Amino acid sequence: MDSRQSKVIEKIEKAGLLEKHNQLITQGYTNPWFNYKLLKEHDGNLDQVIVFYNEHRKKKDEQNAKALKILETMGWLNKHQELVEKGFAQVKKNLKALLRTEGDVAKSIEKLSNKKAIQTDQPIEQIIEQHGFKVQYEKLKEMGYDNDKRIVRLLLKFNGNLEPIIDKLLSGREGKHHHCKKREGKCEKKNKDSQEFQEFKLKKKEFKKKLQQLEQSGIHRHKAVKLLAIWNGDADAVIKWVNQVKPQTKAETQTLQEQQVPAQE
Repeated sequence: MDSRQSKVIEKIEKAGLLEKHNQLITQGYTNPWFNYKLLKEHDGNLDQVIVFYNEHRKKKDEQNAKALKILETMGWLNKHQELVEKGFAQVKKNLKALLRTEGDVAKSIEKLSNKKAIQTDQPIEQIIEQHGFKVQYEKLKEMGYDNDKRIVRLLLKFNGNLEPIIDKLLSGREGKHHHCKKREGKCEKKNKDSQEFQEFKLKKKEFKKKLQQLEQSGIHRHKAVKLLAIWNGDADAVIKWVNQVKPQTKAETQTLQEQQVPAQE
């Protein structure tokens, strides 16, 4: 039993639900997290939990049947079987991987393996070390991203290439900033003679200068806005960070090109 399972078993015991959890295990419902969550939601009513499980299983079977039908239509049943033999038994995930790779089994295995790695009990640090993403991981942590699983998932997806990862992460950030106060659902106009408005104008002017500074350094305006937000308006810190990232990306590209030359010869 790993540490995560030990924690949930402790929660089940404290909630006085251990006996009901064991009853669910005997009926084939062995996931302690799901058992704990459902028993809590249904106030320990075992019958209601089992009804939920049965409905969920029925729905899942219907979805798998649809996925198999699509695989059959695409002529990919043999490819799906290859994935199953490699240890990837989930029909929907196999279909999704094959669709994304246009039926390429090797690429599908790579995608599914990357996802499987992040879903195991393997520590994040170990996954990072195995794939050689320590530098990229630390750079993303510097930016303030603390969702380790998402960072690792993106590093695996883009093979450690920071530029598309940063674009992906930045696209999820809030890009719009409202500088007006709302009263009764309407935007209240600022008094242009007020000290508050004058301070806002000054900050806006300073922000534009920083944007120009970043654009002159080769950073796209859209990305510059978001990077300034992350680094609390410190343009020098943004430039320094970007200059650290770019050489690493160029080095990776150069290495890839060097590997491709002998292959072409």
